[in-house]
Amino acid sequence: MQEVGEFGFIDSILPKLGKRRDVLVGPGHDCAVVRSPGRAWLVTVDSLVEGVHFKRHWLSPRQLGRKSFLINASDIAAMGGQPRFCLVNFGVPPTYRSADLVRVQAGIVSAADELGAAVVGGNLSQATQLSITITLLGEAPSRLCTRAGAQPGDQIFLTGTIGAAALAVHQWLRGGTPSGAAVRRFREPEPRVRAGKALVESRLISSMIDVSDGLVQDLGHVCKASGVGAHVELERIPIAPVCRKLPNSATRLALSGGEDYELLCTVPAHNLTRLKHLQAALGCPIHRIGEITHGRGVKVVDATGKRLRFDHGGFDHFASRR
Repeated sequence: MQEVGEFGFIDSILPKLGKRRDVLVGPGHDCAVVRSPGRAWLVTVDSLVEGVHFKRHWLSPRQLGRKSFLINASDIAAMGGQPRFCLVNFGVPPTYRSADLVRVQAGIVSAADELGAAVVGGNLSQATQLSITITLLGEAPSRLCTRAGAQPGDQIFLTGTIGAAALAVHQWLRGGTPSGAAVRRFREPEPRVRAGKALVESRLISSMIDVSDGLVQDLGHVCKASGVGAHVELERIPIAPVCRKLPNSATRLALSGGEDYELLCTVPAHNLTRLKHLQAALGCPIHRIGEITHGRGVKVVDATGKRLRFDHGGFDHFASRR
């Protein structure tokens, strides 16, 4: 798996999965979209595993529960949907305190309640390390928007700011004490459900994804799904102010750090004026950072037009290092 990598393995199995008429959107996007009589549902699943996604002292049990739900809700937001029902699977070491597991569950329920969703079941099993896996169903919007659909000339937009959550991880792993702003960003991601719904319902965007594994990598997923390239201007990227205190690391954290859970979307040029009028409805800032181009891959340039080079564009469970 180290040789193949996370996304290489996924690409190898996708052609082997069958197609059905009631599956409107299959693997390769933030959510699957499945149809039942009278309704379409968004379906997503994600895990937080101790030692892979977090160390125990980084989050309290309640914070861990909240984050595990919120990162799944971000996938629903990236498809313009509304979270509704979730199943929870716990893998728990025998030595883990039952009272702490109750707090993890309480965190999940509180985050779900805030976004109008309900926990409707789950599973509990013994494991060698703590893990929380959530399967989340959301109401699909009337118009589907996926990673595919970007066209050359479309402008690239990003909500909020990026880099702060990755800064917290960066400093923890090096024995430091992250700033409060960075820690809060890591512990309590803010899924852009309101913005996602507004953007999709407006019909102004051509594609969308949430930024969970790094801006360059996730924009690369859009490019691959759409068969296009991307030109990003470093000076336009909304890097979190807390990152700018570490100028030597700020660019890398913002472009490849991950954990931000902001929305990245593409907007045809003729919709830019209407997008300005929509900004109040989003509930968060949105910034133009570049343009979709012909070709392949993501090109990031600095203020002088020089292209930036990176060892990797984001997080891969088997091939990359934080």
